[in-house]
Parts: sequence; structure tokens; C-alpha cells
Amino acid sequence: MELHDRTVLITGASMGIGAATARAFAALASPARPLRLALLARSTGQLQALAEESNRLAGVQALALTADVTQQETLAAAMGQIEQAFGPVDLLVNNAGVGMRSPVGNIDLAAARQVFDVNYWGALACIEAVLPGMMAQQDGLIINISSILGHRAMPNAGIYCSTKFALNALSESMRLELKPHHIRVVSFYPGVTKTEFGRNELTGDAAAHSRNRMSRTPVSAVGQAIVRAAQREPRDAYVTLFDRVVVWGATLAPGLLDRMLIRFYRSRRPYRSWRPLGSGLEPFGSGLSGASGATTTLWPCRTRTWPGRPPGIRRRWRRCVWITDTLPS
Repeated sequence: MELHDRTVLITGASMGIGAATARAFAALASPARPLRLALLARSTGQLQALAEESNRLAGVQALALTADVTQQETLAAAMGQIEQAFGPVDLLVNNAGVGMRSPVGNIDLAAARQVFDVNYWGALACIEAVLPGMMAQQDGLIINISSILGHRAMPNAGIYCSTKFALNALSESMRLELKPHHIRVVSFYPGVTKTEFGRNELTGDAAAHSRNRMSRTPVSAVGQAIVRAAQREPRDAYVTLFDRVVVWGATLAPGLLDRMLIRFYRSRRPYRSWRPLGSGLEPFGSGLSGASGATTTLWPCRTRTWPGRPPGIRRRWRRCVWITDTLPS
């Protein structure tokens, strides 16, 4: 899509990926290439601050809309404000979402329904709200913000993953249905991102397990990737090569990925390193003080190799231990 004189609606725009996307779109605007940003979220203060920040840039008109995508009345009122101020929506970034982390057998069903209300039914409500205007002008673009977890479910996140699987199915169906109306649909799959999303989950904290264990993509990079997806209109869009590899692995080698994930989620060890026996680290045990408040555990083992060993001393280093440092959450 040519991002010139367009109206862009971004849901969940007050923080995280939504706010980064709004800033990325605003950075493209100029007096010769104006953009109109409709920013929708429930958090009034942060949303208004973002709109004021965007309005200070040349060529940007930003409108803050306080609404809940699960409440039809507030969503309809917000759409009326957009229509009155900017006209029909040209581009929808369906980003509003909430997480949930809970093992099967201990799921809060009320919270699970709320996750579906926001992530799936809320996204569908936004699509239904913008489609009449897009169909009238026979042009439009919808970017549904899914997740790599919409291709590969993870332990303890079955409810959240289910909402993204459902959104992917909706996107595939819409893509075929809306093509005669020249309305395009992009499925966008971010991976682990540096936001507060995990800490704000309805139950659990998905960030707690992976903290200090997985590299996270800067949220600004995700916002820029969404803008590129809007310009290029691919069927599926990713942020990093790692995100693509996870999806490819889920398709080509699901059993292998299962085993890797089981090992990862059962382990509480963010990293391991080799130390030789006789290096002053005995006796074996646990609870030793490590760097940055880490807990160190020594695990006896044998190995035939020693990474980086000098030639001629292979036997000397055959006996070693695992040094396991578990960082505090």
C-alpha cells in the first residue's frame, strides 16, 4: 500500500507494539505525504500523550480514541469519530491483545473467555467495523497481529495460542473472501518482544520463565516491520529470521521441536559452562553464591572433549563438572 494520504487505525495503541507501530507510521509522514492516525486503546493517559507526540510531527494528524474492542457500544462510537474526523479507514492494524499463562487442569475459565473476547472476538469486531468503508471504496488493507505462537503452541500458554490459531484461520478465510473487493489481508507474526506484555497477563507471567534466557526483539523493530508489511503487503510477515525458523520447524519437524521445547521449559538453567575437576570448585553441591545473586550448582559428568583445549592434554581434562547458574527471576 502506498502510505500517502491514508487513514490508519491502530488498536491497542497505548503501549508496546501498538505504540511503536504508531511512532513508525508517524515517522514516515511529511507535509507532502500526510498520514492520519486513529489510535485506539483503553488507557486514556498514555494514548493521549502518544497522540500529542504524533501531532507535533509534520504531516501527521493523530486522534486518540478511548474504547474497548470487547464493548460494541464504545467501539461503534470510536468508529463514528474516525468517520467524522478522517473518513473511512484505509488500513487497520489489529493489534489489541492480552496474554494468559496457565497449565491445563488449572485454567481460570472466566479469564480464558476474556482472552478470547479481546484477541479473537475483539479483532473480528474491528474488522467488521472497517469493512463497509473499505468495500465502498474497493480498497483497503488489514494487518492482523498474530504471533509465532499462532503456528507453534507452547506449554502453559494453550489459551493464548488458541486465540492466535483462530485469528490465523480467520485471516486465511478473509484473504480469499475479500480479494474481489481489492482488500488485502496480512498475517503478522512477532516473536519474543521487549514489552510489558508478559507481565500484564491475566494469569501467570510468561516473561518470568524466559527472562535472561532468550533474546528479545526491540519493540521499535517490530513497529518498523509492521510498516514494511503495510508497504509490501506480503501474505505472511515476520520480524526476525529466528521467528521464521520457529514456524518452519513447527511445519517440517514438529516432533523434534516438541522435544526441544520440553527440554527448554523443564530446565531452569539459563546457561551452562564447563569447569575441570581439581579447579578449586569442589566439593559438589548447590546453593553456592554466584555472580549477580545467581545460585550455582555443580553437576558431575564425564566428557571426551574440552572446548578450546591446548593440544596434548586431552586426558588431563577428561573429568569435569557442569557449572549451572540459575539467575533470580
